[in-house]
Order: sequence, then structure tokens, then C-alpha cells
Amino acid sequence: MTDRPRSAPMPASLRAGRPSRHPALTIRCPHCAAAEGARCTTRSGRVTKTDPHPARLAAHAIATAVCPTCQVAPGTPCHDNGIPRPDSSPVHNARYTEAGRPAA
Repeated sequence: MTDRPRSAPMPASLRAGRPSRHPALTIRCPHCAAAEGARCTTRSGRVTKTDPHPARLAAHAIATAVCPTCQVAPGTPCHDNGIPRPDSSPVHNARYTEAGRPAA
């Protein structure tokens, strides 16, 4: 017989399993080349990041969401009156919001 004390049962909220993953992880990262489903890393690959790179977030928004600002379809980059957006902000903020919403 062991002298270990009994432990309390695990709450159902903790038992559910893995926490939800960011939806941008479904595509390959254009910045660090992290594979689909893998978290982003530094360019050297030594350190795993907790959040996806901004380039991966933009690529996910472009691939999955319609832009409410410039009305382009998924897969088409955003534009400002026909002029491509700069690399520093390739996606309108409203498109990030659309990409983060669950499908209806």
C-alpha cells in the first residue's frame, strides 16, 4: 500500500485537451518557412515563437478572407484604388478581422 495522498479530480475545463491553435498555422510561413501546422521560428530555426509572424498572418488573411475595404476575393492581395499596398502593410485591418472570424 502506498502512502501517497489522493489527488483531486481534474476539472473538465482542463481535461478538454490541447488549446486551440491559431488559424494562420494552416498555411506555410513566408518569413521563416515553417511548415503547415508548425509554429513559427527564428530564421535560424533555433527558437520557436509563440505567435505567428506578421507575414504569415497577412498570407492567411489573403488566402481565406474577402476584404470588406477593397472588396477583393480570397487569394487576391489588397489594393488602394487599384494601386498595390506597400509590403509594410499588405492587408487592410478589416481583412484581418474577417480572417479571424469563424465560418458561418
